[in-house]
Amino acid sequence: MTDVRGAEISIDQLKANEHDEALAVLARAFWPDPVFGFFAKTRVQEHQMLPGAFGAFVADAAPFDACWAARAGDRVVGAAIWVPPGEMPRTKSREAMLQLRVARLLIKGRNRVRGMNLLTAVDKVHPHEPHWYLALLGADPLVQGRGTGGRLLQPVLNMADNDGVLTYLETQKPENIAFYSRHAFTVADEISIEGSPTVWTMRREPR
Repeated sequence: MTDVRGAEISIDQLKANEHDEALAVLARAFWPDPVFGFFAKTRVQEHQMLPGAFGAFVADAAPFDACWAARAGDRVVGAAIWVPPGEMPRTKSREAMLQLRVARLLIKGRNRVRGMNLLTAVDKVHPHEPHWYLALLGADPLVQGRGTGGRLLQPVLNMADNDGVLTYLETQKPENIAFYSRHAFTVADEISIEGSPTVWTMRREPR
């Protein structure tokens, strides 16, 4: 097993047989999370929700072959889950499948009505013009601070620049705003509902 802390990190497309490992890494990267903490009754439940919810987004994005992995030796240590231009907003069938997967996780949680109102408000401002959508980005805490997140972004940012296409994301952690700003994203909207955590939407115009 690779000691990821000192291993060289490479970036390539995420393979189908690496999805479970990517979900574990994303859960490690995100926890604790303000939005999932708002839904969860306990910290343990919050931690348990993350892989299931992220699995719904990975399953939705996987058919488009736009998911990238950071690897250290034989380990996935980071992932960027993208949806390409023309595929957002989702079709009714894709949206129904994603909502079903997520609803199964939230049914035992709390703040369900306010939480769903928050998610609906976020969806309402999602752009309709062609764009790359960053659904998830995360790196294992063991390799954070080594530029892994920025390197995971770069393949799609390069494509977006070459094609003259917008890129778009949402984040619920204020500390992420500075990170994404370094990659030319700017805050578009700041959304909260009835005491919920804040979600920031960010856009990046092509260079």
